Amino acid sequence: MSGDRTPLLLIEDNPADLRLLAELLEEAAPGRFRVEPARRLSEGLEALHTGPFAAVILDLSLPDADGAAAIGAVREAAPSVPVIVLSGMLDGEVRRTAVEKGAAASFVKGEDSIAPLVAAIDKLIRGRG
Repeated sequence: MSGDRTPLLLIEDNPADLRLLAELLEEAAPGRFRVEPARRLSEGLEALHTGPFAAVILDLSLPDADGAAAIGAVREAAPSVPVIVLSGMLDGEVRRTAVEKGAAASFVKGEDSIAPLVAAIDKLIRGRG
């Protein structure tokens, strides 16, 4: 647990997906990221108010918010923090809506490898600096 790790907020209600993504990020980029989990949108929004994050990785299907509403809430709470959508299903319409609501990138759980996600995080973080 080092202070020089890039802080990422992962808003995901499935504990197995939370654990898996944190492990995959650590394997792909050892020591680079500190993943802060939130299992509900409300927890994620609270975390955004208490600590700085380089990016938010957001599931679109949460117990207390869904889809575009979740993206909008995160963007409103932290307008300068890039939002990366990670969902079980992302068709063209959902991807377009995500972008319209302010998502910087989107990935499908289990279909996209971790490397493009790490590359997107790096690109988004460099773009802010």
